[in-house]
Amino acid sequence: MTEVEVKEIVVRLDRLQEEMQRLVEKVDHLVPQRPTISTKHPYIVQVEGVCGGRPTIRGTRITVQAVVEKIRLGQTPEEIVASYPERLTLAHVYDALSYYYENPEEIEAEIAANQAALAKVARLQKRQSA
Repeated sequence: MTEVEVKEIVVRLDRLQEEMQRLVEKVDHLVPQRPTISTKHPYIVQVEGVCGGRPTIRGTRITVQAVVEKIRLGQTPEEIVASYPERLTLAHVYDALSYYYENPEEIEAEIAANQAALAKVARLQKRQSA
């Protein structure tokens, strides 16, 4: 592939990106906005109907709970960002952790509820396979 062909492809990709952004903006105007609760954390919101209204990182469906659980499983903030490269920054991850440390009861209750649901599914699967 020649340098000219590569430049041509880059120009086309830039145009496509611009067109995609225009389309996203049009769709955003058509879709009714859901009630959003802001928090004192700049990247953490609660959006009605998204992840059960649990705290998520703004613009994503990644919950504070998910970030906390990944940390507990031994992932570093950098590894978490690497697993969502187009959606997360270190600031997002650290803000989620900050939210957790200020609201541990809320997030621990979500983790406990999730673990209880997983245990229930495991019991049901065990009964079905027996």
